[in-house]
Amino acid sequence: MRGRLRRSLAGQLYAYLVALTVVIALSMAALLFAIVRADINRRADEQLTTAAQVLFLLMREEVDGDAVFPAWHRDRPTERLLSDEDVAAFQASAPWRRFAVFHGGQMAVPPQGTGIAQAMPRREGFGTFEADGHRWRSYGLIIPRHHLLIVIAEQKQVRTTLLISGAKRLLIPLAALILGSAALLWWTLRRGLSAVDRLRLTLASRSPQDLDPLTDTDWPGDFEDLIAAINRLFDRVREAFDHEQALADHAAHQLRTPLAALKVRAQLLARHAAPEHRDDADALLASVDRTSAIVSQMVRLARLETARFEPADVDLVALATRTIADRALVAAKAGLEFALTHDDRVIARTDAACLEVGLAALVDNAIAHARGGGIVEIGVTHAVGGPSIVVSDRGPGISAERRETLLTPPARPDGAPAGLGIPIARRAVHILGATLRLDQRDGPGLTAAIILPD
Repeated sequence: MRGRLRRSLAGQLYAYLVALTVVIALSMAALLFAIVRADINRRADEQLTTAAQVLFLLMREEVDGDAVFPAWHRDRPTERLLSDEDVAAFQASAPWRRFAVFHGGQMAVPPQGTGIAQAMPRREGFGTFEADGHRWRSYGLIIPRHHLLIVIAEQKQVRTTLLISGAKRLLIPLAALILGSAALLWWTLRRGLSAVDRLRLTLASRSPQDLDPLTDTDWPGDFEDLIAAINRLFDRVREAFDHEQALADHAAHQLRTPLAALKVRAQLLARHAAPEHRDDADALLASVDRTSAIVSQMVRLARLETARFEPADVDLVALATRTIADRALVAAKAGLEFALTHDDRVIARTDAACLEVGLAALVDNAIAHARGGGIVEIGVTHAVGGPSIVVSDRGPGISAERRETLLTPPARPDGAPAGLGIPIARRAVHILGATLRLDQRDGPGLTAAIILPD
């Protein structure tokens, strides 16, 4: 299945589009991630600025108040800048933050943790530093009037955690978007390429001899050049078939005339030959007959390649009876008899002329190989695979290894020059979309079966 998908046009387009969709989705996710990270950093920096201002408001009463502290405290405001309640309230609002207050360059309110106290920057604005094994982001607010510097710091891990949490929430929608897009792309491709499937089915439903041009005008505009190319190919193939048919007919005509004359001379020679030459004359006459039969078979095979076939309901019993009647005299001369068995009313949707050619080839082959005085059995039945015609003889039979060979190159089991009976039957069966089987029957002999589709 995967191999077929990779080789198909729809599969390749689908793979490209899905890959493009994934790349676009991941690029958008990366862009969104960068935008969200920048927004989180901006908002977190704004919160640091706000926190520094809030902290100054909490200590402003102690810094500016005249009624709260005696006069000697006004020169030393750092002795009590924040009350314990203010510190607790500030820490409760943002426990992940640390702050420090500097007055005149000296630390007036130290932060929690000794490591951060030494590393915390003492300058205005934003900064980054490392302390306690973490990276920190800080903001310094200068109050020039009171010579104060308020520094607020928080771990950058807090921002990263917030960013990862948001990314996880987006992961499922992003995966759903990719899967939904993949399904939508497949549906769109199948609809868009339905014309390709229709063209494939149109060509597959044709018989090899159907070379009429594609005249359906309901094809997409993109298919016009393709349809025109297919029709031109049909024209070239039809011309080649016509040329082959004309050549076969001409060759048959050229061969039959001298063969007929040669046969007459061979008959005269056999009739008037001296007794010691009678066997040679009979052998010559038999050779002429075999040559004539081969020429007829070659013409029949060539015509099968180019003939036009029209399927219709065919009575297989009547067809078998007609074939037997046409060969009754030949079988009698060979000392053979026909035995026909059949089911009631065996009808198949096929081409009668083509099927008769294939059946006649099998019957001729059985007559040629059956032992003298034997019986050629023909059965017409409703088989499991479809209507079938079975031809059986009591000849020498064929080994299992040779049956497959006999269905491809025309060869006899004994290695002698072969006739064209089996190749003609095989070709006719192939044109009909049927199946040809060769089996060894019980005892000596061969069974050849034509199984037609239901």
